[in-house]
Amino acid sequence: MIQHTTAQVNHTQPRIINYIDSVDLPQIIRGKKAGKKNTSGIPQKGKLMYFLVPTVGSNPLMGFFYGVGFTGAMYLGNPETTNVSNLSSSISLTTKNQVIANVRGTIMTNENKWEMLLDLKYAKFTENTYGLGSDNEQPIRHGWNIGEFPIEGIEGSQPLEFNQWRFHYTALRQIKKNIYGGLGYHLDSHKNIHDVLLDLEAESPVITSHYAYNTLKGIDPTGYSTSGVSANFVFDSRDHTVNTYRGNFIQVSYRINSKFLASATTFDQLYLETRLFKSLSKERPRHILGFWGIGHFIFSGEVPYMHLPFNASDMRNRIGRGYVAGRFRGQRWVTAETEYRFPITRNGLLGGVVFGSVTTTSRESLTIFDIQQPQLKLFEATRPAGGIGARVMLNKTGRLNLAVDMAFGQEGARGFYFAVGETF
Repeated sequence: MIQHTTAQVNHTQPRIINYIDSVDLPQIIRGKKAGKKNTSGIPQKGKLMYFLVPTVGSNPLMGFFYGVGFTGAMYLGNPETTNVSNLSSSISLTTKNQVIANVRGTIMTNENKWEMLLDLKYAKFTENTYGLGSDNEQPIRHGWNIGEFPIEGIEGSQPLEFNQWRFHYTALRQIKKNIYGGLGYHLDSHKNIHDVLLDLEAESPVITSHYAYNTLKGIDPTGYSTSGVSANFVFDSRDHTVNTYRGNFIQVSYRINSKFLASATTFDQLYLETRLFKSLSKERPRHILGFWGIGHFIFSGEVPYMHLPFNASDMRNRIGRGYVAGRFRGQRWVTAETEYRFPITRNGLLGGVVFGSVTTTSRESLTIFDIQQPQLKLFEATRPAGGIGARVMLNKTGRLNLAVDMAFGQEGARGFYFAVGETF
């Protein structure tokens, strides 16, 4: 039988907030056999904690899609002095011969001397686009989405077919406790772009936002890449990179994209991200109030349409849950989100979340062919969203939760999110 029914205090691990849930799902499944396993929950250096999750679904653009997702965590140094490293990856195939594969995560070396941020992606894919700005200049009939993928046809959307590559890598050296500085390299590429609705030969030509914007900026609408280097500052005092109970993460990244590095255009951009966590109970630190904010700003130069800042363009396409990723796009984008996390069962197996967010993007005044779009300033049009979610503890040692969220935005926008690990 499972021997523990309430949460434990681990006096040997001062950096890991001295709190360990007593039960996780594998213990429940093993039942009487659980006592023969090491169920203390005390982290160990070099031990891989992982889960595989199948993915399945369908939508009008992709057809039926299926695949598998992997989430893993490991301490690369002494858990008393080293934060946990984590990687998540997935691959999905579709009945329309599309593929999406990615690897994302945070790597912390021994004693947190180096922190590395990794985001890799390849896709042969069809994606809806929705024009620029966060107002109602382009009317869209919203609907359901699973994570970043819509699951029904969306009236007013403008689909693009393309091959996509992404390589983002940032290496940060610890300057002093919790403070890091370093450099990054970032490559984004969209090639073989087929603008599905574009029809220049029709009696009444059909001009899409993607074609109009890129033509106005002198950018080839059939394919482009942006390539640049970044200077980064990070403050990271989180007690855990996967499921934070206390501490903060602040990143400032200034990126220069240059034709010298094979970028289609030259432009500068600033990326700001903050994640703040406050435990509301000493006895049950899983009562947490969290804040997540991202701001992405283009300072100078011309940016290809698909590489403009857009909502949910964080590493896991999650911020601002309720709207499909890429719904709002422009030269400047800001999303702020807050979340209350709480345990439901005393043994830590089940938990819940309540969250809310607001998103805004800007748009410069554009006139091309017979398309006219007025200027839209940042914060002039905001889009709220909110929702609830449930958590199941899959691995108490690695704090790996199964996360299931339902989110709702304006005008019928709704999203369902399923993953291993917290949203932020």
